[in-house]
Amino acid sequence: MKIQLPDTFEYHVGQAHATVQNGVLEMTPMDFEKTMYQLTYRMKGKVRCSYCQKVLEPSKITLDHVFPRDYGGISIPNNLKPCCPKCNKDKSNLLLWQYRKLCKLDQREKEKAEEQYQYENMQARKKRGVLIPKEWYEMRKDYSVFAVVTSEQPFKESKKYQRVIEMYETYGKICKPIVVSRNRFVLDGFSVLLAAKNLGIKVPLPFITLENVIVI
Repeated sequence: MKIQLPDTFEYHVGQAHATVQNGVLEMTPMDFEKTMYQLTYRMKGKVRCSYCQKVLEPSKITLDHVFPRDYGGISIPNNLKPCCPKCNKDKSNLLLWQYRKLCKLDQREKEKAEEQYQYENMQARKKRGVLIPKEWYEMRKDYSVFAVVTSEQPFKESKKYQRVIEMYETYGKICKPIVVSRNRFVLDGFSVLLAAKNLGIKVPLPFITLENVIVI
């Protein structure tokens, strides 16, 4: 898949940098999520909530994952919407269509509907693992990728790793995709690869290849 990109973009953090040229994001190894946040704000603004349309101070705007992280939603502009803290909290880990329906109900109906949605989403994760558009990812047995590990913290102690394990124990599926660049560098999801190895999982894993992103 291709991520949404502005015509031009430059982002620097120390010696690390990311630039957009000719429709391609070229980036050195750096914090992928923060880079995606900067891209999203550049294209979608930092003032108006995408859900309630209220105008806020830039410091009050947050980013919502349209397809929630809990369901395999990743931090790319295609899946991020600037919004106010209240809408972000109210939507929580619901799918967008579920949240929009919920907004039209009274409080009693909301509680009942949200409970039903949570149950349905739980059952769907037990079947599919990730609840993101099917055209975004593919299931792959080939784990031949490159990774740059910059954290000094033992990876098994990280929150991301523990979350992958917890979700696998709950749903019996890997519920987070591995995100790689066009030249096969892991941008997000190294914790999934490590967890799959340590759990002895030998089944296809969800991969998202960002065709217009290159690690240099």
